[in-house]
Amino acid sequence: MSTTHLPNIDIMSLAERKMSYLQNRQSVLAGNVANANTPNYVPKDVSPFQGVLNTEHQAALKRTNPAHLAGNTGAFHTNRIGSRGSLDGNHVVLEDEMAKIADNSDQQRFASSVYGRYVSMMGMAVNGSGSGN
Repeated sequence: MSTTHLPNIDIMSLAERKMSYLQNRQSVLAGNVANANTPNYVPKDVSPFQGVLNTEHQAALKRTNPAHLAGNTGAFHTNRIGSRGSLDGNHVVLEDEMAKIADNSDQQRFASSVYGRYVSMMGMAVNGSGSGN
């Protein structure tokens, strides 16, 4: 029987960094919406959180069969061709920004849920009961 070495991941630290990242991104996206009428304003975004995982743990999917798809390299790139800027040079598209904000909110709820479940499991492990207290 072979064993696979898994990286030592501090779940609590990772959850804290993810929530901090999402809070920062929410602030940046809100700034884009707030500047929707500012002439020549170009919307901003933060680098994807996936980069933290790739550089910190060097985890990658392994292609075990040539028939499998190669998969995503983890890189994230957005290229907007023919940007829908307004006459005053503003490039904020409210529909796009609201979709990003909704996605960010979903990620925050998911991260909070995972963190809560992890804390509950740790409580069960420490207390030896199903109550988590």
